[in-house]
Amino acid sequence: MSAGAPHRPGARRAAIAHHDSIVEAPVSEQQRAMWFMERTGRPGTYNIGLTVRIAGEFKVPAMKRALAEVVDRHRVLRSVLIETEAAGESEVRQGIRQLDEIALFDETWDGRAETPFDLGAGPLVRARIDRQGTDDHIFHLCLHHAVFDGGSARVFWRELWRAYGGEPLDEPAVQYADYAIWQQERLADGVLDRQTQWWTDTLKGCPVLTTLPADRPRPAHPTNAGRELRLRMPEPIRRAVDEMAEAENATFYMVVLAALQGFVSRMAQQEDVVIGSPLSGRLRPELRDVIGCFVNTVATRADLSDDPSFRAHLSRTRDHVLDVFDHFELPFDRVVEAVNPPRSPSWSPLYQMVYVHQGDITTEREAPPGLRVTEVDERTDSAKFDWLVTTWQDADGMVLSIEYATELFDDETVRRLADDFLGLLAAVVADPDQPLSGHTLGASPADRTATVPGAVDSPSAPEPADEAPATPTEQYLAGLWRQLLDVQQVRRGDDFFLLGGHSFLGIRLLNRVRLQYGVDLPTAALFEARTLYRLGRAIDRALTATTEAELLPMAEGSGPAFFLIHPVGGGVGCYAGLARQLGCPVYALESVGHGTIEEMADTYLAAMELTTQPPLAIGGWSMGGVVAFEMARRFEQRTGRALPVLMIDSYLPGPDAEPPTDAEIVTWFAADWGAAVGTDLGTSLTTREQLWQRAQERGLLETPGDAELVKKLLDRFETNLHALRNFTVTGRYPGRVVVLQAEDESRDRDDHGWGEVTTRPVRTIALEGDHYGIMRGPELAPTLARLLREAVDHG
Repeated sequence: MSAGAPHRPGARRAAIAHHDSIVEAPVSEQQRAMWFMERTGRPGTYNIGLTVRIAGEFKVPAMKRALAEVVDRHRVLRSVLIETEAAGESEVRQGIRQLDEIALFDETWDGRAETPFDLGAGPLVRARIDRQGTDDHIFHLCLHHAVFDGGSARVFWRELWRAYGGEPLDEPAVQYADYAIWQQERLADGVLDRQTQWWTDTLKGCPVLTTLPADRPRPAHPTNAGRELRLRMPEPIRRAVDEMAEAENATFYMVVLAALQGFVSRMAQQEDVVIGSPLSGRLRPELRDVIGCFVNTVATRADLSDDPSFRAHLSRTRDHVLDVFDHFELPFDRVVEAVNPPRSPSWSPLYQMVYVHQGDITTEREAPPGLRVTEVDERTDSAKFDWLVTTWQDADGMVLSIEYATELFDDETVRRLADDFLGLLAAVVADPDQPLSGHTLGASPADRTATVPGAVDSPSAPEPADEAPATPTEQYLAGLWRQLLDVQQVRRGDDFFLLGGHSFLGIRLLNRVRLQYGVDLPTAALFEARTLYRLGRAIDRALTATTEAELLPMAEGSGPAFFLIHPVGGGVGCYAGLARQLGCPVYALESVGHGTIEEMADTYLAAMELTTQPPLAIGGWSMGGVVAFEMARRFEQRTGRALPVLMIDSYLPGPDAEPPTDAEIVTWFAADWGAAVGTDLGTSLTTREQLWQRAQERGLLETPGDAELVKKLLDRFETNLHALRNFTVTGRYPGRVVVLQAEDESRDRDDHGWGEVTTRPVRTIALEGDHYGIMRGPELAPTLARLLREAVDHG
């Protein structure tokens, strides 16, 4: 497990020497701690399950040989923890077995990760392969944490699949036993004393308990019974966290940790907060490809007594985490001994809440050709702490997991607190300069939706929150949400994205609405409505009224408005997270199927002129900037007013552009679609059939309805692409034009060609990222906001 925090290099350390033919070695401090926790806690609590489903022509004998080869290569996977007597005192050492002494595959094992290991007898790895069908197998794998951690998974899967394919593997330069020997020698060389003093000073006088308000009193002797809740972090929040981290020279882990500290402080009404965090000790390059346990759980402390802004608090958290990494090597049990907090079997010492960020855990890309490997969702029935909060990135986005003690918390309480935490996280990254106490806490889901971009209904309209679905439309939607989001209950004020929805699930949802009602809502409608109540009202309104152009409010406010035009894909969901950061009213125009840029410009201008707010500027990403330019040119011809045009990586169409082939259309659409849903569909797709197959392999399609939906999206993409290729600007524009260029894209014209059709110089601003990355980059929103302020000043 890794925090992903940068390390500040200290003094040069001695190299880790390799020792041949070791059959017994000291345990590492991490192993000693794991052995102690296994002996004193609930057996099986520190097991790591890695079950995957394998589709395709899977060769079982090859997998068994591959696992044996990896276990043979990494001695720690053949080790056991032996309790010995030395000088009248007990100590634990690691004994290394030969491969032929252990049985890796256990057909009597039921596949449950919680089945305890015998640390002294071993093996500490067990596997099982279940055949589900001709091309469908489940590979159950479990390892004890004493020999494996999150950072080991990357090494393990890479080497396992290489061995499965018959690829020769080089002998590891360093083994885990070498690290354990080196660590013991280093700690004996004065490091223990120096780091002990730092931790004693850092944690002096810290609170005995840091936790959230529970539903029941803390038991005198906890059983470690627990459950796990998993949510999908809404993509706009995930992007905002990344942007905040980039802007503040921090990491995703630091931002979420700081927000969690602030949340616990507010909920517990406690100014001094201590939260545990397992950090990876793979700080030396020679350890990156070593399998073993390098995790040390540390106590992070935050003082919020002066009610800082989130930006100030994040700065302190960042500096504290970097200091922690400089004093990381002191094992946690030695920290507890040094600090000597009040002890009780009722709670874990120093901290009762833990946060860990595991980064990207996707294993599918490691699999050999012809096999599709997906992780099997394994939920725990134990809890090591009051709350263990974990985030990780998978193929569909950012997962937020909460493992919680069921002896303390009800399921409903944890779900409510998780929603409140996500709401606060969204609020603090959106407005980081407000004091933490100024952010609303404990609001209903309906209230929280006011902090995300726009609203289909007026924000002042009363919205039911905890009521059951009332109208026939709401009842249909509730059933659909339960199916798509795998939740048991949906209330009128529930937020689609806070229930775990993401962009493509939203597309599926709107496709089902189209099939049920014949109502073709734009994708951005879900970003605007979000709650069951609001989406139901949007559907009911669409049944009784239609409009030619889809003009969608993305961010509200008074004064002149900024109008954003759809890119070639036709949707405007790409602007949902951006709009609320621009500081003015924002409307977006979605594609309605016109075949020429000229038709689009006229239709979108007619919709724009129906609003009560005058235009401040027009803009768009990619093709959207081209349409915006033509709209501004026609608007100036009609009114004499030249609006600023703000383009995001838009190119002037060339008059001699060759029409795209079907293969190019499919390839470009696959790149556009993959970027929109956060997955890589590959670059080798040239036919629609290949596209459908790849999308099904990636879990993006469910037949038959979704295939029809994507066909429609591809047709819209093709229509817009041909409109763009066939368009020629027929006059010069006298207004101000700004092109925000993607820094990582090659270009043959400095201003993307727009200087040829303007009467004044085109202003260009380079922003980091490629054509897609520029939309996620931290510089885009503040740059656009500054340009819009300039437009007001020059208005």
